Formats: sequence, C-alpha cells, structure tokens
Amino acid sequence: MTVTYREIAERFGIGIEGARIKAKRRAAKGLWRIIPGNHPQDIIRVEIPEDEFTSSQPAQRGATYNPNDGTPTTPPQQEEERRDANDIDALVELISQLTTQSAVMTDRLVDAEKGKAEAERDAAIARAALASAEARLTAMQEGYLSDLKELRDRMETESDRARSELAEWKARPWWRRLAG
Repeated sequence: MTVTYREIAERFGIGIEGARIKAKRRAAKGLWRIIPGNHPQDIIRVEIPEDEFTSSQPAQRGATYNPNDGTPTTPPQQEEERRDANDIDALVELISQLTTQSAVMTDRLVDAEKGKAEAERDAAIARAALASAEARLTAMQEGYLSDLKELRDRMETESDRARSELAEWKARPWWRRLAG
C-alpha cells in the first residue's frame, strides 16, 4: 500500500512532521520504503504493508483513558530510598546544604579577590622599586661617564705636556741632559 505523509499523520493521529520522522525510522529498519518524486515539489509516497496500516489502532490526541485498552495500570515501583518531591524536611536539608556550599564558595571568592589585590599591590610596589633603581643606575652611569671623560681629558693634557717636555729634553745638547 502506498500512502503520503498526510495520510500517515491522519491514520496514526500525529502531525505531518511526525509522520515524516516515523516513515524515515521505519524505512531505516527496512519495514517501510520511501518513494521520492521526480521533482523536489512532488509528493513523497511511502510504501507500507497494508496489514500494518489497517490493523493498528490509531492514537487519538486528547482521547480519554480507557483502562481496558491493554496499557499497564499499576504505577512503576519506586525505590524506598527515593524521597517524595514534596517532602519539606528534604527540601529544607537541600536548601541548607546549598546555602552552606554558597557560603563556602563566597568565602573562596573573597579570598581569591584579596589574593589578587595583594598581588597587584605587590606588583605595583615592585614596579616602583624597579623604576627607582633604574633611575639611580642611570644617574650613577652618567656620573661615571662624566668622571671617565674628565680623566681622559686630564690624561690627554698630561700626555701632551709630557710629550712636549720630552721633545724639549731631546732637543737639548747631551751634556745639558746629563746635568739635569
């Protein structure tokens, strides 16, 4: 039997999108076969075994519960340890635990913020000390450079004077050099 998504939706009491999904799932299992059209706008047909389409009872939306329809009427067994969602004591205990966890997390956050502030303060102090040390080092370097320039100038002057004295001494006759 070949039907459309709309016919599947009407038969099983689901939406057209639900019918499309149902057809794809059944086709993936090999129970049904989807037959696409030649054009993207053509209607897609689904090949379904006739007995499956006619024999199954359609589900109706908003239908009333019928206890004789073969569905289980006993509620699922609950574990003894499972607490009722409306148990006030359990809710109070849960709120207490969450409040304690929140307080612990708040304390940890405050401690982390304090640690961050202290680290930033220490970093600022270290930066200021570094800047001061760099300024002192620059001043010392400039002082030493000026002292070195002064020494070089004085050494050049002394060297020039010594050369000129040596030149004068060499210019004297040898007997005068011996005398003094």
